[in-house]
Parts: sequence; structure tokens; C-alpha cells
Amino acid sequence: MPEGVSGLEEIAEVEGPGLPTGTNLGDRTLTLRHAVAQSLGLGPMISAGVLLGLIASPVSGAGVNASFSVLMAMIGCLGLGFAVSLFARRWAGAGSLYEYLARGATERFGVLAAGVYFVGLMWLGGPSITSGFADVVQPFLQNRLSIHLAWWVIMLIGMGLVQVLNFMGIRLATRVMLFIAGFGLIPMLILAVTIMAKGGAQGNTLSVFNPSTTSIGTAFNGILIAVTLFTGFEAAAALGEECRHPHRDIPRAVLFSLLAAGAFYVLMTYAITIGYGPHAVAKGAWANDPAYLDTMANHYVGSWLATILDIVVIFDGFASMLMFCVVLGHGLFSLARDGLIPKAFARTSRYNTPWVANLMMVAATGVGMLVIHFAGYAKTFGLPNDDFAVLSLTTTTGSYLVQFIYFAVVVVAFRLVYSMRGGPGQWWRYIVVLIGASVPVLAYKGSLIPVPSNLGTSVNYVALFYALGMALLVLVWYVYLRQRLTARLDQAAAHVATAEPVTAIIQGETRLPPGTVVGG
Repeated sequence: MPEGVSGLEEIAEVEGPGLPTGTNLGDRTLTLRHAVAQSLGLGPMISAGVLLGLIASPVSGAGVNASFSVLMAMIGCLGLGFAVSLFARRWAGAGSLYEYLARGATERFGVLAAGVYFVGLMWLGGPSITSGFADVVQPFLQNRLSIHLAWWVIMLIGMGLVQVLNFMGIRLATRVMLFIAGFGLIPMLILAVTIMAKGGAQGNTLSVFNPSTTSIGTAFNGILIAVTLFTGFEAAAALGEECRHPHRDIPRAVLFSLLAAGAFYVLMTYAITIGYGPHAVAKGAWANDPAYLDTMANHYVGSWLATILDIVVIFDGFASMLMFCVVLGHGLFSLARDGLIPKAFARTSRYNTPWVANLMMVAATGVGMLVIHFAGYAKTFGLPNDDFAVLSLTTTTGSYLVQFIYFAVVVVAFRLVYSMRGGPGQWWRYIVVLIGASVPVLAYKGSLIPVPSNLGTSVNYVALFYALGMALLVLVWYVYLRQRLTARLDQAAAHVATAEPVTAIIQGETRLPPGTVVGG
């Protein structure tokens, strides 16, 4: 239970020497840059190349107010990120949100939440992001290199490369992600700055940030879609066991990554909006152009930049696959180490990577592809092929499960803030965490309301049924643990390193978690 958290800011300066005795994922050698790279693996470039057009839709999105919607979504996600940072300043481990909720609430709640969270990541990190990767690679190979590969072959190739890199060590994987993020940012900034310098189609204007340009309801619809840009922002938490100073670096990485990605999204959304011109965006010119980055690059810079941007988006999609594999693999490793799933998932390679747990991403991808194909969902949803069906259904299913856990994080974060009663700044922490609660609420509202007349042909509602089915399976697993392995439930998250607040020691608090040392 979160007792004595009255000086939470000071926790970042109090680092324990390591984890309790037992299996772990190697020495604590990772630094802030590795944690930032992990969180930036959420895929800002591929999201800019795929999702921003959906936010700019005048029918289902925000139209010309897309920039405003992205800005508001960033503020909401910063609140959610702050809630995660409250946990990260006190606890560090490999299981990220599983261990945070087990320590912040109760061990049993943390285990149940872990099941939902990691099943959601299997959908998102497996068939979802892998099909999105294939969706951008296939046209690039066909149009620019005249190479024709089936989308599922591209998925398997991408998945194989991800497994190899993650097998060879987390330092290598994070270096690749950091390189991709740095490499991709430069051509994106060149495009945005050039469009703004040339004044776009109708000149620079701040009217795109004024919701009255369309309506509050329209701008609100854009926010509902924009919050999905930030899914996976908490990825750095999975490196808590391997970071040199996790209680300091993980919170910084989470919040910095959100700020950096949010600023990038706002900049790109604004530049592309004025690039087409507000009037054209209002008529759907941006939303109806699947290659809008290429369109902007060809018009304002040159075809050479369009080619580079295509490569950037592809590599960023690969980085996102790496990130999800790390979080999922580390999480399943933590559950196996705690005896809650088969111990085989706790096996590590000679590079201290959970290679068996990482393979679940491959298994989830295969299952997702087969289910969508044999169920004929491409025809049901009116989509051109199975690739788009896999992307649509698995992304939505995984998002439902993960957003539920985000809401649980916010609720438990309120308890952490409450435990700081009497301390300075408590009131504004309540406000920031409350803002974070808007993220999952908006995501659900945007997906489920209004209710369609035919639920069976709605991607969102079919995905909801799958999400509920996954939650039921998790509940069955949890009931089994309650009946057969109660002691293990009550010892969940035993390998978490805890930073005890300095103020608790000063006030005479003598109860310290196992393995904790007070000092800088």
C-alpha cells in the first residue's frame, strides 16, 4: 500500500542498490537516453504519416481544427504521464504497469490488471503494429523499387528482425530506436519548416487553433482520435530493472517523450493543414489523400524528400515494433519470475533478454492474421484486403484493453496523491491526474458513441466483443490463481526496487522495503 509518500519529488534522489535476490535482466547500466529511446519507440513518425489524416477528417475528425485537437490530446496525455511518473519515482522493475499497480493498490489487483494490460499489448505489439508496418513497406517496395511482396511476408520479415535485435540485447535495441528517432526527425522538420516559411497554400494562421472555426463538437471528435497517437508512452517503465537511476530517469523519460512527441505532432499537423490550406482541408483534401506526406514534400520541397520521408516512416514503424516487443517481453518475464505464468517465459538469453517471452509477439501476430483471414473480416468491414482488416480490428481491440488499464493507473494515482496530504502542491497534482483521466474516457467515447445500427459490421464493436472475450480469459486465469496459487498472488511484484522517501526516514519511519538502502 502507498504509505508515507509525502515527499515524492525527493524519491528520485534515493536509489536502492538493486533488486532483491533472484532472477533479473542484467546489470543496471541503462541511462536516461536509453529510457527516452524506449518511450520514443511509440512511433511518432509513422503516426504522423498515417494517423494525422484521420484527425483532419471533416466527417469523423476535427477538420481544420486538427492542430487544436492534437494539442488538447497532448495536454491530456501529459496528465496521464504525470500519473505514471508518480509510480515510477517510487517503484522500478521490469513489469511496468503490472508492478506499479501491484504496489500502488494491492498485489491481487496488480496481477489482474497485468493480465488485461499484457493481452492488450499482444494485440497492439503483434498483429496491429506489424500489419501497419507492412502497410507502409509494401507500397514503397512496389512504387519505388518494383519489388512485389505479399503483406504477410513483410510482416514475418519485420517480426523476425525484431526478434533478432531484441535477442541480442536491450542496449542494441534502444540504440536502434534512438537512431531512428533522430534520423527521422530531421526530414520531418525540413518539411514542416519549409511549408511554414512559404506560407502554405493560404498563409500562416492561428485560426486552426480556434475551435469556433468549426465547432466544439468537431474539435472534440478530433481529440478522441488524437489520444491514440500517444499509446505506449509508458514504455520506458519496462526498463526500470536495467536503469542505473530508474527512480529519476524513468519519470523524466516518460514526460520528456510525451512533450517531444506532442510538440512534434502539433507542428506537423499545423504545417500540413496550412500546406493544403484550411479551405481544402475542410473539404477533405487531406483526409482523402493516403500519401499526404509525399504530396506535401513533392509540392513544397521536392521528390527527393518524399522518398526520404517514406523511408523514415518505414524505419519508425520498425522502431515501434521493437518498443512493443520490449514491453511485452519484459512484462511476461516478470509474471513468470513471480510464478504466475509458466516459468519458461522467465528464460533469458546470454544477452540477458527474455527471448521466450518475446516470442509471444510472434505467436500473437500469427493468431491475429489467421483469425481475421478465416473470419472474412475484410469483407465484413468493407476493407480492401486482410492487411487493413488486421490493422483495424487488432488495433482497436488492443486499445480497449490498454486504455482500461490507463484508467486504473489514474484511479490508483489519486491514492498516491492523497497519501501526500499536508505536503506542498498537493492540490495541483489532483488537477493534473484528473486531466489524465480524460484520455481513456475520450478514447472509449470516441470509439463507441454513437452506437451504429449494425454492430456486426462495425470494427469498433466487433473489437469490443473481442476485448471482452480477452478480459474473460484473463479472469479465468486469475480465478485459477486464486484457487491454486494464492501464495504467489500475495507475493506478486516481489522483485520491485523501492525508493523510500527521505521525509519518511526523517519523520522516524523505520519500516523499509527489502533491499532498500537510503542514500544518493
